[in-house]
Amino acid sequence: MSRPAAMLAKRNVLGADIKRAGLSARAFSSSISSNATASGPSTSSAGPSRAASSSSSSTSSASTAPPAGSDSLPLTWTKYLGLRRQRRSWSTLATVPTTLTGLALGGSYFANLEADPTQLIMGIEPAFVYGGATVGCMILGYLIGPTIGSSLFSLTHPALSRGNPAPLEVMDREFFSRIKKNRVDPSFQSVNNPAPDFYGEKIVSIAKYRRWLRDQAAYKRKAMHGVPTEDQ
Repeated sequence: MSRPAAMLAKRNVLGADIKRAGLSARAFSSSISSNATASGPSTSSAGPSRAASSSSSSTSSASTAPPAGSDSLPLTWTKYLGLRRQRRSWSTLATVPTTLTGLALGGSYFANLEADPTQLIMGIEPAFVYGGATVGCMILGYLIGPTIGSSLFSLTHPALSRGNPAPLEVMDREFFSRIKKNRVDPSFQSVNNPAPDFYGEKIVSIAKYRRWLRDQAAYKRKAMHGVPTEDQ
């Protein structure tokens, strides 16, 4: 075979190989595009399902979450402060009969005791000792009065005083935590500048509570400017 004929045959073989390579590359690219088209809808459909599952889980967790703030309290503040005023009235009124009862019992007991003026009790005449003991019984009755009044209030309001914990107990705890948080530092007080209503005993309404907050703020401002002590 002559040299030109051999070169022509080799060129034909190379052309055939190039055509086969082009066809195989075109087939490979078409297979990739078909696979991508087939996998596309499944991915997009998985997206909404995943979003729906996440939204449903967040909704369920939000529904089971406990309420926070004042929504979790058994009573409103207006109703609680009104009940607190009634309970304090019961405690105050109960001190009157208990004080008189203590005075009557102590006086009747010590008045019937025979006393010898020559026999001193701890160096004091018996009449003065018995008189002081009678006054002590009266003071004891005065101190017992608020406890008896609160007990009577609880008996007349069983729905608010029973339970574990009771609604009034929950409200008392929340109320005193707010008092403790907002009241002034007692280390700044003195005889001339006492802390205003340190335990919040005079708070019987929302208006009284706001007034109490203003008094605490005024006391803090006064204390920050310097309050002279008793030694100065």
